[in-house]
Amino acid sequence: MEGKHQQIQCNAPSRRPRMTMPDERTRSMLQAGAFLKELSMHPRVPAAIREEARRLARHYPTESTLRLLASLAGGSNILTPNIDPAWLEQYAPGAPTN
Repeated sequence: MEGKHQQIQCNAPSRRPRMTMPDERTRSMLQAGAFLKELSMHPRVPAAIREEARRLARHYPTESTLRLLASLAGGSNILTPNIDPAWLEQYAPGAPTN
């Protein structure tokens, strides 16, 4: 039918959006940086991917930068300055430190 839009019905279960808490966001950022650092050092990863991971990790926020950003954000609940060392236990090289 010209000029008419067919309505599409979605039968997927509705999910309420989940709010990300400041500690979850901070932990994810730290772990993503640590993962990039680890990936850049892994000998089984192709050289081009290691180099890209190294490039990204070099410019990734460090733990101290995240603490500073959290303190500058004040009570905005974006990040937390309370970083738990256990968050990085599974990443041997740790978070980026540049």
